[in-house]
Amino acid sequence: MEVKMRAITMMAALLCLAITTPLNAQEAKTQQSKQQESRTPQTLQEVEVKAARVVDRPDGKILLPSAAQLRHSANVYQLLAMMPMQGLKVNAITRSVTPVAMDGGVQIRIDGAKATANDLAALDTKHIRSIDYIDNPGVRYGDGIKYVINIHTRRSTRGYDLGLDATNLLTDWRGSNTVYGKYNTGNSQLALSYDFGYKDFKGNRRDETADYTLTDGTVERVTRNDLESRDRHFSHNVQLTYNLADTTDNVFQASFSTSLDHTPTQQDVRLITTQTLLPAAVLSSQTATQTERSRDFSPVLDLYLYRRLGSRQSLMANATTTYIYTTAHSTYNEGSPYAYAVDGHTWSLWAEAVYANRLKPFTFSAGANYQQKYVDNTYTGDVGAQTKTITSQVYLFSQLSGSLWHLRYTAGLGYNDLHYRQGTHTYDFHFLRPKVNLAWTIDKHFTFSYSYEVSQWISRVAMLSDTRIRQNAREWTVGNPDLRQPKRREHNWRLAYSAPSLYNSLTAYYRRNPHCNMALYTRTADDRFLYTQTNQRGINLFYVLDEAQWTVVPDRFIVNGNAGIYRCLNYGDAYKHHYTSYTGGVTVQLFLGNWSIVGDFDGGYRWLEGETKGNNSATLSFQVGYQLRAWNFSLACLNPFSHNPRIHKAELINADLHKADVLHSRNDGQLLSLTVSCQLSGGKRYRNVSRRNRQRTDTDTGIIK
Repeated sequence: MEVKMRAITMMAALLCLAITTPLNAQEAKTQQSKQQESRTPQTLQEVEVKAARVVDRPDGKILLPSAAQLRHSANVYQLLAMMPMQGLKVNAITRSVTPVAMDGGVQIRIDGAKATANDLAALDTKHIRSIDYIDNPGVRYGDGIKYVINIHTRRSTRGYDLGLDATNLLTDWRGSNTVYGKYNTGNSQLALSYDFGYKDFKGNRRDETADYTLTDGTVERVTRNDLESRDRHFSHNVQLTYNLADTTDNVFQASFSTSLDHTPTQQDVRLITTQTLLPAAVLSSQTATQTERSRDFSPVLDLYLYRRLGSRQSLMANATTTYIYTTAHSTYNEGSPYAYAVDGHTWSLWAEAVYANRLKPFTFSAGANYQQKYVDNTYTGDVGAQTKTITSQVYLFSQLSGSLWHLRYTAGLGYNDLHYRQGTHTYDFHFLRPKVNLAWTIDKHFTFSYSYEVSQWISRVAMLSDTRIRQNAREWTVGNPDLRQPKRREHNWRLAYSAPSLYNSLTAYYRRNPHCNMALYTRTADDRFLYTQTNQRGINLFYVLDEAQWTVVPDRFIVNGNAGIYRCLNYGDAYKHHYTSYTGGVTVQLFLGNWSIVGDFDGGYRWLEGETKGNNSATLSFQVGYQLRAWNFSLACLNPFSHNPRIHKAELINADLHKADVLHSRNDGQLLSLTVSCQLSGGKRYRNVSRRNRQRTDTDTGIIK
């Protein structure tokens, strides 16, 4: 508690300092002018690099898009797909950015601010100056973040921006449509956006075969095959943002958003067949119906302030508060009828203050982060439970980054103090998080890097509750309030080659998770099979991954490819499983005048965690785009040669429960989608605006399903 109070006091002092410092526009402009005069030569040198528009930095690279790349990019994702970002797979068709190794998360920011899907849709690529590609984020960004993409833009000081970004399926009912407007006058910008998403799928079919070994030695086989299904979902999101920036040295931003998610119908009708294998006999056959409906309402208020203190120092403060109201109802009549309802309330506060000083020859930064979360979920019906949890967390960090001769380095240390309480269950967790990254420039083409970090393995809030939910006639999901949050150690070695037309990186990665949270299936005396999570011996992962980007014709013809091998080692308290898998993919991009053609093959991803082996199937997609003045049209096709592709396959290899699960989807077979976007703008003067970090929206309701 003493550590928390010191952190809160420090953050309050920093916030007061930032807020009480006046925004003197004339003084700031004078200071900015002097600073620009002193650093003009260096800035021009970076911008005018023609051989390879890449500038190294201690934690990654600065990418400078060419005029042709900006002109041929209909949206942000098409631009990112042309950039040399090893370790990431950018799919302009699905509008996703994911790690090739599937080993962590990706943060996309605009001018330092964590960007939402609406923010990316509303960004005109012509306004992009540069892109920070951070493949070794320090302790500053939190746990689980492997990559950070920060897009730097320029903003008009007068005028407006209006836009539309609409993607809708031609072969099914699914789409996401965004309209936005921005108005700039002087130092102020007012932005309003609205997004509407919808889905109505009827083509998903799940086939499951489960073998239960009962206490008397009988093996009972239950098959659950979908006869029909329907998944309907609607979402509405409105966001209002006010931004005040007299110079790049002073920025204040306030954002209010509210979202409404509604699932009126999620229904599966299944044929349930029960039989015994030893001895062989059919026991029963029935048709069972599972239904779910839910509604979520979530307003979010975000306040952000950035102040430059002199020529080298800066201070950032950010606070976000979120409220989530959830209602849900679920029924299932396999075996005996079963129904429950959830009324959930979640309140959270996230606040952060960061100080940075660009000293010579390194940059020093330090900060504090405070999070408070309260969850109150009431379950009625056949569950009949109430879970009230309080979680508070204080995170302190400091970091040094710089370069020395041919060595670029980043070294930081974070301290985490986590308090959790639910009923009589309570614990305090203290955690040190060191991280170091070293990059050695061997010559103008080769760079070798090594990174080491200790991070935290966090479970979902729902798995920390003591609620018990029935999944079917035999299986239950049970939370574990005594679950502890262990730490993991990661080593990363990379040899990179860069030339004007070819980028290649060979990566070796090793991760060790001792005493981590792993799935546990147990059988009760009355033949119920319970799924929960407990701290077991651990999981180790090793992989080797090679990635390449070949620019066949600059700004016209680009080929990306990757191939890797993975080795998973899982050590439970009562089992040991090893698994080796392979992955690969290739993307081809062609730009001809106003036309763009993209072809993508993804070999899928195979994994093993605990006692579950999974396989996300391979996909093939094509996209053709055409740009007509301010309008962009794009036609995409997913899985063109498969009418009913397999999406996912999983296998549970427990001693008492063996289960195979396969999901097929006609909705994703021979899928056609049309994207129409339009960006209109007026205004001639632009200003570069730098925002360091904001918007930590909370989405975790803590509801167990």
